[in-house]
Amino acid sequence: MAEMRSSNPVFSRGGFTGRHPQPAPVPEYGAGGYPLPGAGAPLTPAPEQLAGLYRAPSGLTVDDVVMHTLGLFAVAAITGAAGWAIAPAAPMVGFVAMFAALALSFVISFSRRLRPSLIVVFAALEGLFVGAVSRYFEDAYSGIVLPALLGTGLVFVAMLVAYRSGRLRATPRMARIVYGSLLGVILLGLSDLVIRAVSGSHLPVINDASPLGILFSVAVLVVASLQFILDFDYIERAIASGAPREESWRAAFGLLVGFVWVYLEMLRLLSKLRG
Repeated sequence: MAEMRSSNPVFSRGGFTGRHPQPAPVPEYGAGGYPLPGAGAPLTPAPEQLAGLYRAPSGLTVDDVVMHTLGLFAVAAITGAAGWAIAPAAPMVGFVAMFAALALSFVISFSRRLRPSLIVVFAALEGLFVGAVSRYFEDAYSGIVLPALLGTGLVFVAMLVAYRSGRLRATPRMARIVYGSLLGVILLGLSDLVIRAVSGSHLPVINDASPLGILFSVAVLVVASLQFILDFDYIERAIASGAPREESWRAAFGLLVGFVWVYLEMLRLLSKLRG
């Protein structure tokens, strides 16, 4: 089977083969478990070979993805708490963590070699950034963080139900829209930072609570939510194709990126609605 690839840049590098290992031919055995000389078609394997045939599969499983995802989220939660605590005294920590996490995400996404250590470091940096940003929004709009977290969780569950029911399926067109939008949001965010640093102004469509600004946030939130569909599709196809268990790191990384993106857009939308 040819190497399986995904339109998701998080998942497309490295890839994996979809070959399932085939058991070795089993010789015919006679009394006592000794092979019969000149035996033809295999009949009864020896006990040790039976154990090998019924060995648990070594390919990727849903449990692998769940455990690695929970691990990355735990790392992000720990550093997120640190970012929340130190943000008032060191406001630049969020920006430094953001740029470091952004650079590292490109390294991970476009590297052909899977490096779990880099993914763990990314989760730590992402948590530090999200914690600092959450503290900023909470100080400006009291009580906004909890609804944003609950809303992100509801979006995740809704996308999972929609995918499992077949109402939403991943397509190449969807992938182009989602990842083109992600790149556009990143560029707009960086442009807004530059404008703020140079002139003290900002991009209205990103920050203002105008009808156009709210509509923009809703559109970006919808597109961000669709990333979960691409992630679920990749995980399902990876498991079906017998991908190695190490691919669970890549899957967990993609889910973390999607969750953070939806959460940040949820924060932005709620802040505009309350502004």
